[in-house]
Amino acid sequence: MKIALRCKHCRATWMQGEEDLCLEIDFYDQKIFFVCPQCKKENQMNVETWQKKQEHSPLPRIGTA
Repeated sequence: MKIALRCKHCRATWMQGEEDLCLEIDFYDQKIFFVCPQCKKENQMNVETWQKKQEHSPLPRIGTA
């Protein structure tokens, strides 16, 4: 399995195994952090907020053949 991270600021993509790559998954605060080695900006995803948004949105319709 390979992990690819894409910066939302400069759109650079980094692959697992490259030097100076940091991905932090914080289960306590329910956040995912990635600091882009190219532009040095922090990318953050708040899992708790994302989960709350998903509770209020309907599931997509699935067609069967």
